[in-house]
Amino acid sequence: MLRGVLVLWALLLLACGGFGQRKQEAPAQPRGEQVAGLDLWLDFPATFEATSLPVEGRARIAAAWAGKCAGSAFELCVRELPAEEFELEEPQDVYERILRIERRERPNFAFDEQRTLQGRFGFAPLAILARKLLTEEGSTKTLGVQFYLCGVTDKSAYVVEMRIQPMPDAAGLASVNEFFAKGIAWKGKPRDPRWTDEEAFARWQLDAPGMKKLEKDKLLRTQHYVILTNASGGKSFGEKMEECYAAIRAVYAFEESPGERLMPVFLFRNPEEYYEFFKFQFNATLEEARRSKGVASGDFYATWYEAPKDPVHIHEATHQIFGNRLRLRGGGSWFQEGVAEYMSSVPNERNTAARTVKRNRHMPLAKFVEVRSLLFSSEEESKSGEDEASSQYELAAFLIEFLRESKFSRDKFSDWFRAVGAVPRNDVAAIEAATRATLGVDLAGLEAEWIEYAKKR
Repeated sequence: MLRGVLVLWALLLLACGGFGQRKQEAPAQPRGEQVAGLDLWLDFPATFEATSLPVEGRARIAAAWAGKCAGSAFELCVRELPAEEFELEEPQDVYERILRIERRERPNFAFDEQRTLQGRFGFAPLAILARKLLTEEGSTKTLGVQFYLCGVTDKSAYVVEMRIQPMPDAAGLASVNEFFAKGIAWKGKPRDPRWTDEEAFARWQLDAPGMKKLEKDKLLRTQHYVILTNASGGKSFGEKMEECYAAIRAVYAFEESPGERLMPVFLFRNPEEYYEFFKFQFNATLEEARRSKGVASGDFYATWYEAPKDPVHIHEATHQIFGNRLRLRGGGSWFQEGVAEYMSSVPNERNTAARTVKRNRHMPLAKFVEVRSLLFSSEEESKSGEDEASSQYELAAFLIEFLRESKFSRDKFSDWFRAVGAVPRNDVAAIEAATRATLGVDLAGLEAEWIEYAKKR
């Protein structure tokens, strides 16, 4: 009996790799269906019944399947997009391209939900998953749902599209979400989200050619930013940017994803260098460049550093975060400048705007949300001498104050700014629909509440 037990233990130990050793496990490999051109693998759940479809002659379709999931029929395809041709460097870029394509035929198109997923999705170890309910034309009856998963590899970008009809039940939807979260994998090596030194030096050379060479000891990284600078104040500026980040996130709450790249900041030694950068980036004149102290565009923020309390930093940092973390670039100038100006001003600086609204002498809200540029509108207003006591920037900031701080809307503020920031810019019907869906009033009703808030402020 004892001999048998000893033999059994020996066999178990050998199976585990021997005495005193642990078996070396091979790294996990992707499973399931391969999309060869993308080095992408799709591992369908057991609840899916999927059949591969031919893709010859279908432009940009790398693979396709059809089948059933929890009693609903689905069609799924993987689209490959040339990253260099379309300038697709981040999943965000892919998402925004899909949004633009959808809006060509449906100008009011907006996704019902979009979120960031972490995983082995590509060179960027994350993807953006967007969802749109399919409704019967002319009604709100739900027919099904369509998903878009946007990712990038080291050579290409891709979209996994899945259309499901009829609408699956809760268990079916859970299975689909599980598939998108865990069933898609790229077999290559993901990038370093903190940027390699080589990547940072190349970015400086690309966007700031002719400037003093970026030196290794001037390249700085904070928790959320990579500071590209030829100045000596990079460390203190990085600390200031982190303060701005924390303040912005406290107001416009958003989830963080470890796979997202540090946001790049170009910090120049003096205004003259910044003006040269501005002229190069935006094909602008020196006069136009001199009107700016900082600019957020694309993924970057650029400025020079004079005073740590200069409100330009938190203003532009808000723009950068709305574009690169919240992914809310819509609504219009009134919305984008309003959320930034609210962060960079204090209540007393919005007093004039409050008095203007209290007296009902402001630009009507339905007209205000149509303004293409607050900057040019504000300039024209001051030239014409119209009875608009506050600038349009202050008015926009006061509108955000009301929406965030009033009893009427503060509990739904997050839902409102996410809904409005996702709709096409200056689309009054879409802005009104988003407002009605989140706050329960149209723009006229919202304006009435705003005026009442101003009277009691």
